[in-house]
Amino acid sequence: MTDDKIIALIRQGKNEKPVKVLYKEFPKVKALILKSGGSSQMAEEIFNDSLVLMIEKVFHPDFQLTSKLTTYLYGINRFLLKNELRKQNKNNHDLEWSDTLIISDEDLGYDFEKEKQLTLMEQILEQISEKCKEILRMFYFQKQNMESIASRLDFSSVNSAKTQKYKCIEKASKMATEMLSNSNH
Repeated sequence: MTDDKIIALIRQGKNEKPVKVLYKEFPKVKALILKSGGSSQMAEEIFNDSLVLMIEKVFHPDFQLTSKLTTYLYGINRFLLKNELRKQNKNNHDLEWSDTLIISDEDLGYDFEKEKQLTLMEQILEQISEKCKEILRMFYFQKQNMESIASRLDFSSVNSAKTQKYKCIEKASKMATEMLSNSNH
């Protein structure tokens, strides 16, 4: 979903889909907060507060997005984290107000190349079959073995499950190659 589409839906009061898309950023924010000495609960509270603040900002008539929406959201989270850490009187000698006044992508540790790869991966996953999504999810994310996958997805044998997984990977790889070649033209 594009940033413009997310903003349009929020302005229409249809927040469910945009919030689901933006919630994909939570692991990055949680990692930042845990690294800074915060807790998982703090991460959830800060992230939820940042979503509310961002939605309020989007409704403001003067709102203009000057970066990716996810970068903007990450900046709000970082700002809220610094405020929370100040409140807790933690040792924040390197967290000064000057850090939050001008937030650049570099300050956020934002990796455009990684973002491009993740966007490409999301586009591919939206286009492959449900069966392929399930096989890849079970194998790569749930770390299940092929015997378990074959059994749970009713393949006739482990070899057919392996063959299907291979075909799914080949299809995704071909799609990635095509998308990359189209974006370079």
